Amino acid sequence: MSLNRRNLIVHGAAGAFALTALGRNASAQSRTQGISETEILIGSHQDLSGPVAALGSPLRDGMLLAVDDINAAGGINGRHLRMLVEDTAFDPKKAVLATEKLVGQDKVFAMIACLGSAPVQASMPLMLEANVPVLFSGTPAEFTYTPFHHIKFGLNLPYGIQVRAMVRHAVEKLGKKRVGILYQDDETGLNVLRATEEQLKVHNMAIVEQTSYKRGAIDFASQIAKLKAANVDLIVLGTIIRETAGACIEAKKQGWNVDMMVTLAGANSAVVKIGGAAVEGLYAMTQFVAINAQTQTPALQGVLARYLAKYKKEPDDGLIYGYMSVQLFAEAARRAGRNLNVDTLVGALEQIKGWTGVFEAAPVSFAPNEHLGARSGILTRVKDGKFIPITGALTY
Repeated sequence: MSLNRRNLIVHGAAGAFALTALGRNASAQSRTQGISETEILIGSHQDLSGPVAALGSPLRDGMLLAVDDINAAGGINGRHLRMLVEDTAFDPKKAVLATEKLVGQDKVFAMIACLGSAPVQASMPLMLEANVPVLFSGTPAEFTYTPFHHIKFGLNLPYGIQVRAMVRHAVEKLGKKRVGILYQDDETGLNVLRATEEQLKVHNMAIVEQTSYKRGAIDFASQIAKLKAANVDLIVLGTIIRETAGACIEAKKQGWNVDMMVTLAGANSAVVKIGGAAVEGLYAMTQFVAINAQTQTPALQGVLARYLAKYKKEPDDGLIYGYMSVQLFAEAARRAGRNLNVDTLVGALEQIKGWTGVFEAAPVSFAPNEHLGARSGILTRVKDGKFIPITGALTY
C-alpha cells in the first residue's frame, strides 16, 4: 500500500473516530481519562501474531511484568497500574482499530511502547487527536519525536543516528568500499535506506546495489543473489528479527561470507535462536546490552527470575524495552504526584535526566524542547551466540 493511500485510510478512520467516539472536545475530556481514585489505566498495541511477534510477545510480557512489580511495590501515589494490550499482527489497519478501542472505548490514560514503524505511524494521529500521550513507541523512526508535539516522547535511538554511526564505522574503521542494502519495503526499511544514502555521501560513496522485500517475506534467495552478484563487501540490513536471521541464513546457503550490519530492530537474541551459526559475525547497533551479556546484578536477577516464574520461559531481549518503558512511565507518574493528568505527566517527563533502570542501557534524558530520550548507541557483534559490545557509545 502506498504511503498516500495509507494516509487516506488512516485519516479517514481517525476523522470518523474523532467525531463519534471522542467528539470535538477530546483534548479537554482526556486530561484525566484513565485515572480513577485507585487506578491508572494504560494501553499498548503489539504484534503478537504477525511477522515480528518474536519481538512483540516478549515486549508485551516485559510491560506486564513491570506492572506487576510496580503494584507489588505499592503502586503509584496510592493508585495501582493496569495495562491493556491489543494485537495488531503488524498490520497498520489493525493498529488503527486497536487504538480506537483502547483510546475511545477503554479510555486509557497513555499509550506506551506501541510496536512498529508502520503500525505506529498509522495509529498515532488518533492518539494525538485524543490528547492521549504517545510514549516510547517501539520504533526508531524519527516521527516518534518529530515534529515536536508536547505529548509525544521517543525512547528508541533513531534509525538515522544508528545507521549513520554504523556506516561511518564500517567505512572508516572496517575499510568497506562497496556497500549494498536489503530493506523492508515500508517506513522501517525506508528510514534505513535514506540514512545509508546520506552517510555514504559524506564519504563520496553511493550504494552499489539495493534490494527490498515485502513485510512478512521469508524467502530472500533472489535478494541475496542480487547483492552477491554486485560484489558488495557490506550489506546494511533494514530488517527486523526473522528477516535478519533469514538474510544471514540465505547468504551462508549461497556460500557467501559477507559482513552484514543491522539496526537495533535486529539486535535481539531471537535472531541468534533462529539463525544459529549463520548469524555469527553479524554487526548490530543497540542501546540495550543483550540479556545474556548483561552484568548479573541482584536487581536484574530478580526481574529475570520473576519473568521465568510468570511466563514459564527463558527471558528474551524484547522484555527489556517493555519493562523499561513502563518503569519510566511510572517514574514520571510518581513525580507528577497525586494530581496526575496529561500536563503534570508531561512536565515530569521533561525533568527526567540520566534515568536508568535495572538493565544496562543508555541513560534517558528529556527536556521541555527535547522529547527524544536517547541519542547514543553501542555497536555489537555476534560471537558465540551473544551480541558482544565492540565499541563505546557511538552517535552522530
